[in-house]
Amino acid sequence: MNFQARAIEDALRAEQISYRVMGGISFYQRKEIKDIISYMRLAINQDDNVSLRRVINVPPRGIGAATLSKIEHEAKKKSVSLFAAIKTILKVNGVAQSAREKLGGFIKLIENIASGSYKSAAGMLSDIVEQTGYIEFIGEEKAENVQELIAAAEDRDINEFSDTAALVSSMDVMNTENSVSLMTMHSTKGLEFPVVFVAGLEDGLMPYFKALQSNDEIAEERRLFYVGMTRAKDVLWLTGTKKRRLYTKMQEQEPSRFLNEIPPHCCQTIEKSAALPPVVMPVKRVIQMKKPLLYIVGARVKHPKWGVGVVRECYGDGDEQKVMVNFPDIGIKRLCLRFANLQKI
Repeated sequence: MNFQARAIEDALRAEQISYRVMGGISFYQRKEIKDIISYMRLAINQDDNVSLRRVINVPPRGIGAATLSKIEHEAKKKSVSLFAAIKTILKVNGVAQSAREKLGGFIKLIENIASGSYKSAAGMLSDIVEQTGYIEFIGEEKAENVQELIAAAEDRDINEFSDTAALVSSMDVMNTENSVSLMTMHSTKGLEFPVVFVAGLEDGLMPYFKALQSNDEIAEERRLFYVGMTRAKDVLWLTGTKKRRLYTKMQEQEPSRFLNEIPPHCCQTIEKSAALPPVVMPVKRVIQMKKPLLYIVGARVKHPKWGVGVVRECYGDGDEQKVMVNFPDIGIKRLCLRFANLQKI
């Protein structure tokens, strides 16, 4: 999905790996991202004429080209910024009453944001979104991009984040033949690549949460997933995460249900867990026999709360054995056998 691009683009830039966005535009080049960053920069520096021109009528507040022309004329005459020129015009009643109210509201908005007390750039961005009503002005996909920008600003200094985001948004993305291609699955049709990474294979993203209410829509998501898989000529990586920051909150994620439809012998599974503290191993080699797995793939089990399900995977050793069970009405659940209270059927 488009909002995932921010983290991937940031990582590629940090590693100085060239990339190109196909079938779309870079995350920081998107209009909604530039708009919100411009609000932030104007609140920080009210002499920023470029940012003011961008947001003075975004969302639409009825400040037209004629009014802006008067403001620019006043600014040029007095050799002041556009923001200062607006304040002068308001003092001397230099525009019609309707325009006065709109300009006054804009000045008050920027000053309210500028006077706020924020612990991080994320707090300031959230306040901008709330005070401007920007989310109501844009569609759902663009709103997800704005929320991703706010998540990226957590624990970041306001001035540093503002400068970095503005710099990135003004740069041309490195666009060479030998580069990583970024795209959504919808943009992949007809293309092939030696190596393909499909990122975000979690229920809620693939299939998308809105598709979960309809079997027809789930079937369409499955078809789209198949299209993405078959773009790979040589190597295909299917990746997902156990935790993801969505809408500024960390959420537990379940693997995409489509992964369970891939025959196990067709792929190799790698699970990355949190780093464990270093362990000093004895010189003497000790061989420990692992306890057999309690369940086999395909076994039917019963859970006291979720009912009957089918085991899709069993792994681990001893008391730490875990299973992934597909419950028809619930979906995939990852359970530790010590606590799951499962019953074999």
